[in-house]
Amino acid sequence: MEKIQQIANQLISQHRNRKQFSNLLGNLRPVSKEEAYLAQFEFQAKSSRGPLGGFKIALASTTQQELCGINSPIAGGIFSKEIFPNNHQICLDQYHGLGLEFELAFRISKQISPNDLIAKKINILSCVDNIYPAFELIVDRDADYQNLDALTLIADNAWSAGVILGDPIPNWENISFTDLNSSLHWNSEPIMRAPVINANPLTSLAWITNHLGNMGKTIPKNSIIITGSVLQTRKPIKGDKVVYKMEDIAQVEASII
Repeated sequence: MEKIQQIANQLISQHRNRKQFSNLLGNLRPVSKEEAYLAQFEFQAKSSRGPLGGFKIALASTTQQELCGINSPIAGGIFSKEIFPNNHQICLDQYHGLGLEFELAFRISKQISPNDLIAKKINILSCVDNIYPAFELIVDRDADYQNLDALTLIADNAWSAGVILGDPIPNWENISFTDLNSSLHWNSEPIMRAPVINANPLTSLAWITNHLGNMGKTIPKNSIIITGSVLQTRKPIKGDKVVYKMEDIAQVEASII
């Protein structure tokens, strides 16, 4: 347990002192994913950012895995006070190496216990009451993407810095997410388009809930779960205005100040 605490303390200190992201080395490098996640939970508890309000999957898409040179998804926690409403203004100076990602967010309608998840007694989609287009905020602390260690990334809470929720998608129960398309509108640049299936949100939702169950974690009612970016992470600058749309049925907006 002492090593877990040392890892968490090291990462918290790096964040507070705005140190560039670097892989954990020597005796502080986790020896397994389990140890890395235990360090992540300690980081969440001791970081003074308040309680969790949800969970994230990182590197859900091949696009994002290729960007980071890591070949499997990982999970992290989202702090409640870092869940923002639509049309949020992002103050760039408050972040160290901010990136935006382009996702779907699911709100969980009732508490789900680890036993329910492990025993597969529950259809997770039946526990969803709203789905939103969303921006995920990540803080990569100016990391070198050519040299990323997955275990360090896990311990560092998968770079979670919050989420901006857009409009709820109406009648989402009747939508085929396999066929749903999204578009990214960044200032007056040419529109970027991507099928939502690029991040396979239902598969991602199942993956992260199973992960939490296996780690003995309860998913509280009203938790927000975000399911991975369909496009590569992009670094904003002051003055940017960004809109991410689910066809013409729902969107999320943010401006960078």
